[in-house]
Amino acid sequence: MLALVKRERAPGMWLDDVPVPAPGRSDVLIRVLKTGICGTDVHIFSWDEWAQGRLKPPLVVGHEFVGRVEEAGEAVSGFQPGDIVSGEGHIGCGHCYYCRTGQGHICRKVEIIGVDRDGCFAQYLRMPESNVWKVRPGIPHEIAAIFDPLGNAMHTVMAQPVAGRSVAVVGAGAIGLMACRIAEAAGALSVVVVEPQAHKRALALRMGAHAAYDPAADGWFEKFIADTPDGVGVDVVLEISGAQQGIHKAFDMVRPGGEVALLGIPSRPVTLDLSNSIIFKSVTVRGVNGRLMYETWYQCERFLLEHKLDLSPVVTHRMPYGEYQEAFRLLRNGDAVKIILEWDA
Repeated sequence: MLALVKRERAPGMWLDDVPVPAPGRSDVLIRVLKTGICGTDVHIFSWDEWAQGRLKPPLVVGHEFVGRVEEAGEAVSGFQPGDIVSGEGHIGCGHCYYCRTGQGHICRKVEIIGVDRDGCFAQYLRMPESNVWKVRPGIPHEIAAIFDPLGNAMHTVMAQPVAGRSVAVVGAGAIGLMACRIAEAAGALSVVVVEPQAHKRALALRMGAHAAYDPAADGWFEKFIADTPDGVGVDVVLEISGAQQGIHKAFDMVRPGGEVALLGIPSRPVTLDLSNSIIFKSVTVRGVNGRLMYETWYQCERFLLEHKLDLSPVVTHRMPYGEYQEAFRLLRNGDAVKIILEWDA
């Protein structure tokens, strides 16, 4: 089969012919139809400091997908050939305290497909039955392909109550944009975005944001504060950019007694003024990692089917997998939000 492989410890990826994985007794073999390119994949392609410290090439990359069941192992009971599926890319050990208490996303022995074991940028993918998710009719395939980042957005929004509250989203990449739509559907009083790129601010307004601020513009922060209820900041800030400036500003944007959820991963340690940013303001801070397994998946499914969430603006490009070099160029230059690679053409 053809697969995008991190063949060596260097920038780039390679389209290689590799063996089709053989499913074990409890595994499902999936014919991949569509995949989404994530920021993590861009880090791997670029071979930055994080990737150099984490990956052990050769490795098939990718963790966002939708596909069709090709074969099920003899112990598999919940899936059969022809089923349309996606999957949770964090594969926990299943036996530790975290896995047994519904916190498998923070299992200390977790393996992530496309990072620690072969992933989905391939014609076929092998996955444990426990991690495979059947896609309900009515959910478009390309949205099912991005359940992973949709789950990140859902987990971040739902980490604290948002109904009837003012919400600010820092960073309008794919996850930030979906967080806008979810917060609006969950009953937020207002949703605003802080994002430096004009085309992403425009998308945020299409995705449910009531206002979008350019952090490079003069006086933007003063206007932001003036626009908030009582002029003291918002109730909830969702920091999704991971940029040091964004993290610092998140704590300036939140009102005293408010809440900050941190999903974005900074490239280096960030120093905070704990006294003035958190303690004296009585701010509640939450770290958000991945998705709750599998509560978040059910939430995503319900929001898509019952709230009729329109996430289509997030997908800005659709390309055959053979054009992966151009896809990564667009993402690295900031000219795309979410790119779907098509493996079923």
